[in-house]
Amino acid sequence: MNAATVLPIPTKQPKSLESLVYDLLEAKKAEADARDARTAIEDEIIAITGAREEGSETHDAGLFKITVTGKLARSIDWRAYDAIESKIPEHLRPVKLERKLDEVGCRYLEQHEPIFYSLLVRGLTVKRAKTAVAVKGV
Repeated sequence: MNAATVLPIPTKQPKSLESLVYDLLEAKKAEADARDARTAIEDEIIAITGAREEGSETHDAGLFKITVTGKLARSIDWRAYDAIESKIPEHLRPVKLERKLDEVGCRYLEQHEPIFYSLLVRGLTVKRAKTAVAVKGV
């Protein structure tokens, strides 16, 4: 029997931090270029199909169906709204009051008010979020 030849497994050398930053910047550039290419193609599609100001339309495109959705972004001057709010019946007011966790307040309670934080944690879920990496030239 022949003994099996054992080949050394090449090990990949870790990249330097600076090299990884170049890779990151290159990937971000590719991502931006891809986004720009996608939006240019979407603009060409809209030039062919047209678009409603608001709402969607579906079009046949050979083996595909494509839906083009027009959207309007609405915002309000809250001072102006406050002046007229009472003139609109409450059930018709197009305003939502959303409850949102104040994360800075949570961290404050955790660090400075442990008794109140211990009450809060009964309903609090904490998960690790994506760690951000920012690059600045020097």
